Amino acid sequence: MLARLARMLGFPKRSLDAAAGGRRWADDRRVTSPGALQAGAATIAARAAHFAANDALGSRIVESLTSNIVGVGIKPRSLLESEPVRRRLHARFRAWTDEADADGRMDFFALQAALVRDMVVTGEGLAVFTTSPSGAPQLRRLHPEQLDRSVTRPAEGGGIVHLGVEMDRGGRVVAYHIREDAPGSPFGMPSAPIRMPASEVIHLFRPLMPGQVRGLSWFTAVLVPAKELDALADAMLVRAKVAALFAGVVMDADGSGLLQGEGSDGTVTASLEPGALVSLPPGKSVEFADVPDQGGAAGLMVSTMRLIASGAGVTYEQASGDYSHTNYSSARAGLLEHRKFIETVQHHTVAFQLLRPVWNRFARWQVLMGGLPATLYQPALAVDWLPPGWPQVDPQKEIEATVAAINAGLKSRSEAIAERGLDAEDVDRQIAADAARLAKLGVVLQPAPSTSTTKEPAQ
Repeated sequence: MLARLARMLGFPKRSLDAAAGGRRWADDRRVTSPGALQAGAATIAARAAHFAANDALGSRIVESLTSNIVGVGIKPRSLLESEPVRRRLHARFRAWTDEADADGRMDFFALQAALVRDMVVTGEGLAVFTTSPSGAPQLRRLHPEQLDRSVTRPAEGGGIVHLGVEMDRGGRVVAYHIREDAPGSPFGMPSAPIRMPASEVIHLFRPLMPGQVRGLSWFTAVLVPAKELDALADAMLVRAKVAALFAGVVMDADGSGLLQGEGSDGTVTASLEPGALVSLPPGKSVEFADVPDQGGAAGLMVSTMRLIASGAGVTYEQASGDYSHTNYSSARAGLLEHRKFIETVQHHTVAFQLLRPVWNRFARWQVLMGGLPATLYQPALAVDWLPPGWPQVDPQKEIEATVAAINAGLKSRSEAIAERGLDAEDVDRQIAADAARLAKLGVVLQPAPSTSTTKEPAQ
């Protein structure tokens, strides 16, 4: 009726199908604001934590993402011009990493991995700065739900507190409202949230929409297919077990009864055992229901696993551990695309939200302790972060390509070494130390055989 009236009045039709209505959009659902995006974030985080802890696929995806983003640790390289000051700063940072954890359970690089794992599973990593008895800065990892979602109210000065995150009138985060005890704490009732300045808190998450103040689990888009896949796998296993239980029927004229089991009123509820041979009395028979053919279930499982892996940000091979259908070209293409995503997370999220504040706090501590001149504090804040180098798919070809790029002036040695997660100055010092030690001991290394295939010109 309304459609007919619209045509009579000459209302224009929508030219974009994605903006149209009708039967195809009867179940239309939309995410139109950060509030809608975060409305179910706590429920999603709890389900994602279950998926990561109880499902082999989920556990594998979490470990793959964490190890690729952090690995053995993302390390700083100061850009200070003075080499002696730079070396001293690096040495003191390496020594500090062992006392970075306020709980004393891990070093700073392990803290990186733990917070990134929290970000992947629940959508956000949470930590607060503390101070050791010696005055060194430390981090204490918290459960993300200690950032109290129930605190949403106006704040002093015209700001607002939303989901435990306090913002000023301009929308800048100025504080967090954090509970002392984690959810499910054995120490009684949850404590009231404490207001902590934003400078004392690390809140690690990927903002997907302007105005978003809390993170969303990286499994959000795949939890539904993951649950269906788990149910399908269970059903296939049960079907295979049932098929393996019954071996055959023995027609015995002296049989005393049908299947063994419990029951009443002449009805027996029987069970089967693996390889059972069942004896039937005269005149008795057994009928089995025809199980629907599930010949396509295996292919459906693989397709669903590919969908889940893609939605979570890893390759199918990384998620499943199945490399049986992978060749060199497809594996390399998948890894290159995956590395682009990982590098984006490393530099846009982890370095900016976690590593930069930690380095700033460390540099300030060095100034206060007299290990860094106050005049160098601002220059010392400039730092490059070196993630672990990527494993080489074809080492010989990749090294030859790197050497060719350096010789052609397309890449510096420092850049090539940094791509391997190393500091060029450290590498050069090690090379010089090795050469001096070999010369002192009179050891002469044989040059590597040439791999050039260039033919000599004919005489």
